[in-house]
Amino acid sequence: MKVNSVQSLLGIWVAVLGLSSCAASRRGAYDVRPENRAALSQERKASPHYRMDNEHTFPVYKDPYTVKSPEGLMLFDRWYYELYRAKEATYVTATYRCPESWWFFHVNSRCAIIDNKTGDRYMLREVEYYPTDTCFWIKDCQDRFVRFVMVFPPLPKKVKTVDFFIPSSALRFNFDGSEKRESGLRVEDLRPKHRIPQGEVIR
Repeated sequence: MKVNSVQSLLGIWVAVLGLSSCAASRRGAYDVRPENRAALSQERKASPHYRMDNEHTFPVYKDPYTVKSPEGLMLFDRWYYELYRAKEATYVTATYRCPESWWFFHVNSRCAIIDNKTGDRYMLREVEYYPTDTCFWIKDCQDRFVRFVMVFPPLPKKVKTVDFFIPSSALRFNFDGSEKRESGLRVEDLRPKHRIPQGEVIR
């Protein structure tokens, strides 16, 4: 009788563990999308005569979204990346420490996440609140970590390893527009380590 009781308890315990494991697996399938907001002010719009070789035609943003310290993998020359796997989209955060009070950025609209196994390309949909294919200034952020949120199509669960691809673009004397690629990145390594929902940003 005691043996049967022990076996029954063990069976219940195994069943509970199995259910807990399944629940944890379901919770871990998707991430809460990253927090973000627009820069608090745009001091200048892009000139209708915009040219990459003329920095006076770049739009100017002030007080962008910043974080105290970067998280994620360091890729592409001191950028920190995280990948948030959500049902509606794949969000990639790119965080960079501004070395000077004025610093310009450029995002190529043909950036892609590539399935390392099949070669399928998940193309950039947008960079939230900022233009693509246009250099833009971030002002008054020296030594602060500015974070951008890029939006891509949802990644199927079967995608385990990816490449981050930045195609070539126009260049200028202080901007290298050559093609860049980081290969063989495990999706689980890119996903945020702290997956507790952060809630909305209320101001």
